[in-house]
Amino acid sequence: MDFAAILDELMGQISEFAQAKPLIALAVLLILAYFIYRKPFFFLFVFILGLILTGVLYMILSIASPGLSQKEKMIRKEKEPENSFSLPIKL
Repeated sequence: MDFAAILDELMGQISEFAQAKPLIALAVLLILAYFIYRKPFFFLFVFILGLILTGVLYMILSIASPGLSQKEKMIRKEKEPENSFSLPIKL
């Protein structure tokens, strides 16, 4: 997946959450606004820490799934033509 697709999916999930639970979304937005206004260095620290931890988690999950590339190869593998056959040969 490319970055644009990941960002699009994330924004869709955030939008769905905000539409489903508007009070919680408003509370989170007010808390973020408070931290940005009153404690900008703390907010920046937490934001950068969150980005780093998210990147590390993404890297761990992508490395920890070695069967994913094998699965993609199996999905993309071409099917055998219907008129072909193989002879059972036993030695």
